[in-house]
Amino acid sequence: MRSFRMNVASLIESARVGADSLRTNTMRTTLSTTGVVIGVAALVAAFSITDGVDLWARALIARESSVQDVSITPRTSTVVAGRTVPITGYPVLTAEDAVRAKEEVPGVAQYALTLTGDARVEYLDRRAIALLTLSTASLADFTSIDVQAGRFFTPSEVLHSAPVIVLGHRLAQELADGRDALWLIGRAIKVSGRRREVIGVLSPPQVGPEPDLAAFAPIRGGESLLEPSRDPRYPTLRLKAHSIEAVDTLRTEVLNWLAEQYGAKVEKLDVEVGTQRLENTRQAMLLTKLLLGLLSGLILAVGGIGIMNVLLAAVAERTREIGIRKAVGARGADIQMQFLVESVTITGAGSVMGFVAGIFLAQAGTALFRLWAHAPIYPVMHLSTGLFAAASAVTVGLIFGTYPARRAAQLAPVDAIARE
Repeated sequence: MRSFRMNVASLIESARVGADSLRTNTMRTTLSTTGVVIGVAALVAAFSITDGVDLWARALIARESSVQDVSITPRTSTVVAGRTVPITGYPVLTAEDAVRAKEEVPGVAQYALTLTGDARVEYLDRRAIALLTLSTASLADFTSIDVQAGRFFTPSEVLHSAPVIVLGHRLAQELADGRDALWLIGRAIKVSGRRREVIGVLSPPQVGPEPDLAAFAPIRGGESLLEPSRDPRYPTLRLKAHSIEAVDTLRTEVLNWLAEQYGAKVEKLDVEVGTQRLENTRQAMLLTKLLLGLLSGLILAVGGIGIMNVLLAAVAERTREIGIRKAVGARGADIQMQFLVESVTITGAGSVMGFVAGIFLAQAGTALFRLWAHAPIYPVMHLSTGLFAAASAVTVGLIFGTYPARRAAQLAPVDAIARE
């Protein structure tokens, strides 16, 4: 216990002596701290901006891609000896199956049952072939469909096979014949010869033209709206995981649930995930963060070299002081600790200032993203980012302060006192 108290007292004394020395050479200390400030600021800004981009990208991926989706479709054929052989007795998923999957399968964030095909659409003398998607009402949340005016159909309308339809903006423009696309809301059009009321029109895409003449209608009772096809069409059940990392787990849970529901028939269902796109997305996010972290680490290393140069100069200037301290009983470990404390003090102060500067830099950087790229990106600050930045700065101080500290500790008292 006594030894511990002596060590603590020695450490405090070394810190006091080091702090006095840093205050004596204010300009040199400030300049040596600059590299650490810049490095920590870059590290904090890079990580918080990257985490913000990661959060935005994940939301975008969940909304506009199938990377987080697990898709279930009937397997209608297989290849045997190079020939396509039809399969019979496969399960056909229904809207009730979709609701039950959402309630019973762990890890399902959203669900949708969809069936897509071409359909003839008419209004007065205007005609078009639309890509019609029959779905459950949950598709609106599954893909974050943006309705410019009107609304999407409801679960009740799906249950009662309501004769309603939602038009894509481009299709509505085609049918409106020079009028505003929203003019069609509340009017009746014909889809494959059957009357449907337009209850909503989607917003036009923010970037580029709308690729298809799209329309959406309730899946129950809507199969007759699709044009005949040579190959049979069956609904696809899509389940969305809560995150990219949870996709593989969700796929396993889905397979277990299907086995309970259909027994041996589960072999006649295809359960697919976008494995390659999923892996590419994960790697891109990780590589971006590692690259920015590496660049920030290099800046910190440059700051560490500056600290080492300053401490070497301090050793040369304070040789006589070191000799006197050793002559009156200071050990080499005390001298080494003094200079290490000075190094860690410089990097510690620099990390605090750099952390604050990094927050402002991250705010400014994401503001430019929102201004120029119109992307709703905001910095995300995790506790781990601050701890990592502080630990990195202290580590740099210890690494680059070790050589000057050891050099000071190895000075012989007589030689050190004799120097002017």
